[in-house]
Amino acid sequence: MHLSPPLRHWHPARDTRRLIAELVHSPSELLVLIGVWLTAAPLVFSHNSATNTYAGWSDVISGLGLVVLAYLRVMTPAGTTWMMLLTAAVGAWVIAAPFVRGYAEVPSTTWNDVLVGAAVIALSFASWWLGRRKA
Repeated sequence: MHLSPPLRHWHPARDTRRLIAELVHSPSELLVLIGVWLTAAPLVFSHNSATNTYAGWSDVISGLGLVVLAYLRVMTPAGTTWMMLLTAAVGAWVIAAPFVRGYAEVPSTTWNDVLVGAAVIALSFASWWLGRRKA
């Protein structure tokens, strides 16, 4: 039986370390994509129907902050626990923003912010936990 080159040279310890290293980056890479989505969300959803004139700016600023924090985490994962805490705080703000900023009466925008904020908090925790396991 002939094994393909990757399987023939498979080593459990080395490949497990590589898999964990790749998994550590995955939540942060997803956070970058979520940040891009959150930045574009005011163009997709009706923030203009909110009572607050600049309701969409909360999502734009939070999305850009997520992109920066997650990108920095991807580039330098060691010793960045504080970044994941700050990212989770941004996720909590995204959940609270529709109620604080006064656009909770727009269901599509509110649900988008609540679901995106929950995903940000979950991915922040996953990134922290995987990074902790690697160390």
